[in-house]
Amino acid sequence: MIEEHELKGIPYGIADFKDFRIKNLYYVDKTRFIRNIEKKGSFLFFIRPRRFGKSLFLSMMEYYYDIDQKDQFDFLFNGTDIHQNPTKEKNKYLVLKFNFSAVETKKDAVERAFFCNVRDSSWVFVDKYSGLLGIDSNEVKNKLEQSQSPAMLLNLLLRYCYGKQQLYVIIDEYDNFANTILSDSGEEEYRAITHGEGFLRSFFNVIKAGTTGSDTPISRLFMTGVSPITLDDVTSGFNIASNISLDPDIAEMMGFTKNDVETIIEYYRQTGKIRHSTPELMGIMNQWYNHYKFALRSTCEVFNTVFVLYFLREYLKESRIPDQLIDNNARMDYMKLRYLMISDKKGTPRINGNFPQLRQIMESGSLHSAIVDRFPIAKLTSPGNFISLLYYFGLLTITGSDEEHKAILKIPNEAIKRLYYDYIKETYEETGILTIDLSRYEAAMKEMAFSGKWKPLIAYLVEQMETSMGIRDLITGEKGVQAFLNVYLGLSALYLVYSEKELKKGYADLVLEPFLAQYPGLKFSYLIEIKYIKPQGKKKELPPGQIKTIKKEAEIQLNKYSLDEKFRKSIGKTTLKKLVLIFSGNRMVHHSEI
Repeated sequence: MIEEHELKGIPYGIADFKDFRIKNLYYVDKTRFIRNIEKKGSFLFFIRPRRFGKSLFLSMMEYYYDIDQKDQFDFLFNGTDIHQNPTKEKNKYLVLKFNFSAVETKKDAVERAFFCNVRDSSWVFVDKYSGLLGIDSNEVKNKLEQSQSPAMLLNLLLRYCYGKQQLYVIIDEYDNFANTILSDSGEEEYRAITHGEGFLRSFFNVIKAGTTGSDTPISRLFMTGVSPITLDDVTSGFNIASNISLDPDIAEMMGFTKNDVETIIEYYRQTGKIRHSTPELMGIMNQWYNHYKFALRSTCEVFNTVFVLYFLREYLKESRIPDQLIDNNARMDYMKLRYLMISDKKGTPRINGNFPQLRQIMESGSLHSAIVDRFPIAKLTSPGNFISLLYYFGLLTITGSDEEHKAILKIPNEAIKRLYYDYIKETYEETGILTIDLSRYEAAMKEMAFSGKWKPLIAYLVEQMETSMGIRDLITGEKGVQAFLNVYLGLSALYLVYSEKELKKGYADLVLEPFLAQYPGLKFSYLIEIKYIKPQGKKKELPPGQIKTIKKEAEIQLNKYSLDEKFRKSIGKTTLKKLVLIFSGNRMVHHSEI
């Protein structure tokens, strides 16, 4: 064991590659992918979800290609893969880097904020390379400041570079502030900046112009974002850039592999603060943060980078599993995607055409769809485009392909499943469909978990389902009931809730598996079988014999599921309760425990 201060720090929230050397931070080496990128073309576009390490990767690229960092190469890259065998393009370029993640998104300030962002990045560029360009930095900076738009500023800057030096333009989070505008202010404001004479569209037109013609200043371009929507809107397809997001040879370029995570755990075990075994910690992180696949032919899954670092940072504080397994910063990122489900019609929030697809994902667990590599905002509600967008955002992941070569997609892990629950709950509340009394819910859930008293919570949820007109309109059939209960039972941190979980060659409707790693005092676990009887017109009473027959069928299924050995192991020493819930329309006509 060695002292904690002698170990490399956990680089949570660090995106400057140089800091990893200066501050002695732990680095998972991704430099080998530089070779892959160079072979793919000069102008590249790459999409990954937020919190997967894109900004750090771009920072690493900046230091690698920057001619001004040539003398620092050994210090920065010693011990990495690329240091052993660098490419011919190492430290060859003037690097012009933009990061649009911090652009102000208020309606009246966004264009000025974007201008200032472009100006500041251009000033850094001028100060760094004025000698190589043979320009007076102060004079050029003054002229740039006088430009009337971001596009004019960039155009002027590029004119100083024509015929002199090769530029590598790096753009981080190209669509971040545009997505925020779309979420907070709506489609109309978004279109104002991305269509026609919009300043963002004009800016990208200058980028495109800088890559073509004689003595072109931009030799290479690498741009990242979280979706292909803005790219299509601002550039009419941006046909100079190749979208490499689905290429299998770089599927692991962002995120941590299983081996990466195991190595990190063992490294920090030297602090003496890791009390759990590596398989125990891997089991939790695998369930909550893993299973992302970013190419149809990829054989390797990756973990969300920041979720893993967050978990380890929090764990090492008290040598215990964190109370909150989802980083609140990441939760806020995902909740900004309000426009996926809600449209504002004359100031009134309403469920949009995407919401049924979101509910269907919760009901079915997986779906088949081609992944579309670009599309405009006007076509967002097209089923294939919307499903593709969920994939790009990390809300769905590839698990394989079908006979038509379409991707088989599913929710990747428990963290994202909980975000779906939040999405649906927040959408119901914002649109006035349903508001749950959380204090009542939490009290009833504790009774269910620690005392085995399940009827109060089920009765409360069913009461909401029966009395809320909005919910009644949305729920039709067994799958609708199942999805509703899945969402609201899943709001609790006490249980891992599964819908259609495979047990003994069958599929249990709902499984409430106690989260014993975090709450070892839990006493009860649950299997729930839901049956549905189609309402018979105005007739409310159902034949007792029909209910009895259906109940018997459910009991046989539950008894079969309960014998699953893997499931029995997962619930530990808790008492298993098997529940039968029978619905007709929105009414629960029977409930029992066997």
